[in-house]
This record gives sequence, C-alpha cells and structure tokens, in this order.
Amino acid sequence: MSALKSLFGASREEIWRQLAREVGGQFHDGSVFRPSAVQARTDDWIITLDTLSDPNSGATYTRLRAPYFNPERFRFEIYRTTFFSDLGKALGMQDIEVGHPRFDRDFVIKGNAPGRVRRLFDSQKIRRLIDDLPRIRLSVKAHEGMLSKFPAGVDELHFQATGTIKDLGRLRTLFDLFAEVLQELCHEGKAYEDDVRIHMRRLRAPGGQIRDRHLIWEGNEPRRDAAAALGRLGDPAAGPTLASVLEDKDTALVARAIEALARIGDAKAIGPLVCRLGDTKAADDGRPIRDHVADALRQLGEGVLVDAFLSAAGGDFARLKAYDGEYREEIIEALCNSIRWRSAEHPANALAEIHAVEALPRLRAILTNFGGRNPTGQAVADAIRRLEARASLPRAAAAADVEVDTLPRAAGEPRPDRGTLPRGSRAPGGPR
Repeated sequence: MSALKSLFGASREEIWRQLAREVGGQFHDGSVFRPSAVQARTDDWIITLDTLSDPNSGATYTRLRAPYFNPERFRFEIYRTTFFSDLGKALGMQDIEVGHPRFDRDFVIKGNAPGRVRRLFDSQKIRRLIDDLPRIRLSVKAHEGMLSKFPAGVDELHFQATGTIKDLGRLRTLFDLFAEVLQELCHEGKAYEDDVRIHMRRLRAPGGQIRDRHLIWEGNEPRRDAAAALGRLGDPAAGPTLASVLEDKDTALVARAIEALARIGDAKAIGPLVCRLGDTKAADDGRPIRDHVADALRQLGEGVLVDAFLSAAGGDFARLKAYDGEYREEIIEALCNSIRWRSAEHPANALAEIHAVEALPRLRAILTNFGGRNPTGQAVADAIRRLEARASLPRAAAAADVEVDTLPRAAGEPRPDRGTLPRGSRAPGGPR
C-alpha cells in the first residue's frame, strides 16, 4: 500500500479528511449515490466541498458552494483571462475594471453593480487568494423561482472546476477565499459585533434549513444571535426590525427579540408586544411567549395593562373593563390570538365584555374555521351574538347647532347680548 501511495500520492479521501481537520470542519463519507464531502462553518455560513458528475459526458467536477442572504441580488463572476475571453471583449462583452492594472489584465470580472464589484476586489487579501489559484471561476449563482429549494433572498457563492482537486494547498486557499468573500459581501469586511446595521441585516435573513445531500444552510442561529446583539447594543433604530419577527415560527428567536425590545426600552415597541400577549406557544426555555411579553411590558411601564389582560384571560373581566389606557386595538388583537381549541371561552367572553364590536369580522372568520359544534366554536358564536346585538342598538343622534335665542332660560333673565356673537356676512342690499 505504501508503494502505491508513493507512486500515485495520497487518495482524495485522505486529503479531504486532512482538509476537514485544518479548517475545523467535518468530513462526510460518501456512498454509491452520494459523494463524500467536507463542510466547515465560518460565521453565519456553511461552506461545502464535494464533487459533481455530468451524466451525459461522465466528467467529474469539484465544487465549493455557500448559500448566503443576498436581498440586493448582487451578481458577479470572475475567471482568468484567455484567448476566448479576449475574443469576447472584442465582440462587446466588456468586463469591469477594478482599478488594479495587473489584476485587471489577468482576470475577467463581470457584475451587475460595478461600484460594488470594485469594492469587493479592492480587498488585497481577496485579490491575493484569487491570484494564488491557477484555475478559478467564482460567481454568485442565483436561486429563484417556484422550484427553488432556497428561501427568498438566498443565493449561492459558487466555485466549480473540472476534475477532482486533491491539492491540499489549493483546497485550503479556496476555503479561505470563500470566507473572505462572504465577509465582504455580507458584512462589508468589517468586525460586525457592534454594528447595528449589520445585525439588522442578519435578522432579516430567512430562518430554517436547506438540505441538499447535506445541511448547507442554517438560518436560525445567526438570527437569534443578531436579536440578542441588537438588545445589547440598545439602538432604538433596531426596534421595527425586532418587532417584525415577533410572529416568527422560531419561538427561540421570538423570545430573544422580546428581550431585546425590553432592553432597548423604546415605547414604540409596546403596541407590537401587546399583540403577542395571547401567544401561548413555548419558547426554548419552556416558558410561554406570553410570559416573555408580560415581563417586557412590565419593564416598559405597562404593568396595569398586563394585569388586566391576564386577569381577563383567566375569566376575571373587571380590570379589563375598567382599563382606560391606550392600545385597545392591540388588546383586541391579542384576545383574538388567544382563542385556541378548548381555550376560547375566556378570551371570547372578554371581547364581548369590552364591547369589541370591531372584532366581529375576525370572530366570524374564527367561527368558520372551527365550526360551531365544539366548545371553541360555541364560545365564539356566543360572543358574536352578544356583539351583534350591541352593534344593532340605535346610536345617539348627533348634536345639532342650536340657536342661542331658543335655549331655555330662567324667568326674568335678560336675553343674551347678540353683539358678542359671531356675525355672518351681510347679503348685498340687506338691512344694516
């Protein structure tokens, strides 16, 4: 075996296993239908190295890829200059010059945003890593359309080369290049720990996972980390972005966003938080989201509102009926959100008790979904009947303008001084 190794060199598996150790990644064994792969995480991204076979030609390709959040739809492609690329330029396929003459001479660079292309390749480290590779075709691969398994806004940094790459140094350079380019594309090459704008961008990225042979995208943890960082940084500008994830299906993220809003302390967060007071789903710590919201609202000075709502959710409506503070619309939203199978009686009754006629369209939709033959449907139907009865009551007539002279007055009381009343314009030719 040692003689064969000295003759043919180390196997791909040996080299790729060594690569996995050097980049702090994981080697995945292959099978008949799935090639082996190396995966490594760098900040928010997963870089995957594997091979791909063309079923028509039988050719094998080595590829690296890393999905990333790309809402701006920035595209670029870079490859070495050849005779054919020079021919393409002569035919009008001009590339973008980035302002570094030797690099511009050696590489063809295309993109849909020239200014951003120049900023990307203004990085000396990125240019050096690319220069160290004898063959390169690096691009952003779009993933759009109904058949895409990628979430909206997620594209892929992609490298592909003919043959199986077994040069450990070249593979390590490719991993380093991917890490640098991703940092530049997503974090503008900055240390982002204290950058509010970058954390807001991270939070806007999709959650969930993408699997293609292996897990190649994991969006939940970076978003949770971003929410916690925004709370630590305390900038009110992050409030709307944090509030936008309060209905996310990742309850761990929701809990962190709630805590962040409480730490920031901006009163503009109160309304969105009140809407979630009816959310009984469990967060990752086992506590209902509602409890996290209640804690946050107390920190924001809304303890009276919280106590009134929670009492009503338990069947005691007196405090909520007496509550005369703000956020009625949000309280109604939270009560509607509280209506769940076998737990609708109290929130439905609370809506009737506070005369929430504006909730009728929502309640009718809930009744349609649940039907009227179960406890939830019956409670909702009863609330609808009570609110419809109230809505049909005659309204007080609007107050009309009353002539001062017609008002009742005590006997002997002088008439009001008409000279002090506002005068209308005199008609032409009328009495003076």
